[in-house]
Amino acid sequence: MGFHEASYDGSDPIYTAVVEAVAETKGVDPLSLEPPLYDVLDPEALDSLYSSPTRTETPLRVSFSYADCTVTVDSDGQILIES
Repeated sequence: MGFHEASYDGSDPIYTAVVEAVAETKGVDPLSLEPPLYDVLDPEALDSLYSSPTRTETPLRVSFSYADCTVTVDSDGQILIES
């Protein structure tokens, strides 16, 4: 079992950063990940949680399973992938 950390800088949607981090962890091309992220969760809903201008400063953490990994996204932009 391994861990990989990545950061989200806000320049792209957060779901893009998640897919890229999982692909890097697994050593594969992001387009080859199965299943596609949208089969696991609504990528735009995830993005809206982290990009909403009305979001409070309350800490936020979302965890989900994707491509045989556990993904955790924190409100500070940290993405942790456990494989």
